[in-house]
Amino acid sequence: MKQAFFSGAKSRRRLFFQNALILLAGSFAMRTLGLGFGVYLSGKMGAEGMGLFQLVSTVYGLASTFATSGIYLTVTRLVAEEVAAGNYAGADDAMRKCMRYGLIVSLIAAAALYFLAEPIAAQLLGDLRTVLSLRILAFALPFMAFSSSLRGYFFALRMAGKSSGGQIVEQLAHMAVSIAAFSLFVPAGNLTLACAAAALGCLGGELISFLFSLILYLRDRAKRSFQKKSSPGITRRMLRITVPVALSTYLKSTLRTIENLLVPIGFRKYGASGASALAQYGMTEAMVMPVLTFPAAFLTSFSSLLVPEIAEARAVGDEARISRITSRVMRYTFFFSAGMTGVFVFFPHELGWAIYHDAGVGGMLGLLAPLTPLMYLDNVADAMLKGLDEQVSVLRYSTLDSAMSICMLWFLLPLYGVNGYIVVLFASTFLNSTLSVARLASVTELRIRPVQWILLPALCITGAALGGGAAADLLPALPDAADAAVRILLTLLLYLALLFLTGCLKKK
Repeated sequence: MKQAFFSGAKSRRRLFFQNALILLAGSFAMRTLGLGFGVYLSGKMGAEGMGLFQLVSTVYGLASTFATSGIYLTVTRLVAEEVAAGNYAGADDAMRKCMRYGLIVSLIAAAALYFLAEPIAAQLLGDLRTVLSLRILAFALPFMAFSSSLRGYFFALRMAGKSSGGQIVEQLAHMAVSIAAFSLFVPAGNLTLACAAAALGCLGGELISFLFSLILYLRDRAKRSFQKKSSPGITRRMLRITVPVALSTYLKSTLRTIENLLVPIGFRKYGASGASALAQYGMTEAMVMPVLTFPAAFLTSFSSLLVPEIAEARAVGDEARISRITSRVMRYTFFFSAGMTGVFVFFPHELGWAIYHDAGVGGMLGLLAPLTPLMYLDNVADAMLKGLDEQVSVLRYSTLDSAMSICMLWFLLPLYGVNGYIVVLFASTFLNSTLSVARLASVTELRIRPVQWILLPALCITGAALGGGAAADLLPALPDAADAAVRILLTLLLYLALLFLTGCLKKK
């Protein structure tokens, strides 16, 4: 029997927005904690240390890709499809098989990272200070794989609070373990132990999050009546989703790792010292990018829920519903992206100084601000494409994007340094987002309206930023962080009002 929330459009919409609000709160809390913790780490490690740990994170990201790739999406889609058909036995079978698959691949990835840590540090990263951190992070991979399966299960059953709770627990545990490690055994200036402390935080976060999510899963499963039989075709369907997604992510992550490793190498060829190259890389990737992607917490909440919604609609052949979801989500993504881009374009120095007390961060933030709408659109388009069984298309675009980026990094960084890196970031993000949105439009009835979705919001945010800045100038002098917050808040309120006045937010 189908659950009640699949029985009517109104109850389905209500549950979707309830879960979206839960995820929004959770994602916002996660990113706020993460950004604040990034400020703490930058104070403990400096720009060079942040760059060094970013190199460690690049390799860890590749290993985690091999350990978890495709698991979350596969669980979400299979469980959502089985529950939509009223087949809880199939949902349980899918969950068990995906968890076994995750255990196998994560143990292989963990063993490879642990035993190859030294050659990776020496040959790829060019810095033996990263060996200890890499070996610590190897132990986190199995816990990460299990957590991915559990999050997919919660999303498929529209239990956003449980998934969000696990991620918040992970972040809090990560911070607590790292801070304790820094306090207990990291002397000032020792970047080897500083990176190890941050790695211990990652391990602690993954372990505690897994235990928390497992308890929630077992309690939920105990409430359901599962038949003791296998659902036919689950393994074949699991592999049909997992293999293309895994190959896509493996390739993308491998190429992305090559890209990240080429950046400090290119800076050194341009003439920067080793420490300076790591500092430039660390500032861009570990300090500026988290600020640019921070508002994506709002979009992540919705895009995560789109996969089961679109998968369910596709399973029952409801093309009209797919069209409505696609058009509405992309429209509001354009509006949101325009607003956030305006904030970064008009207030980069205020943000950089308020968050990091670093003028260089503000300058780089302003240069990279136009990337914002491209990154956000790509994020949402990718989520919807995966729900539409278009993971092979995502593979093609990721491959093309990364191959182009590697070629450009190889030739441009030694000649132009940071300016060359900025050119590569823009070219890569533009290519990937354009291809993803174009593919989404070709497989749905999406019709982008340039005037209503792009031009008018751009004019609205420009006027709002000018008006918000002028209004803030009339107020008494405030501390840096408070002044930046007031200017941004006034700008966003004016932007929302202008969207209403111009009719952008009317239902269409």
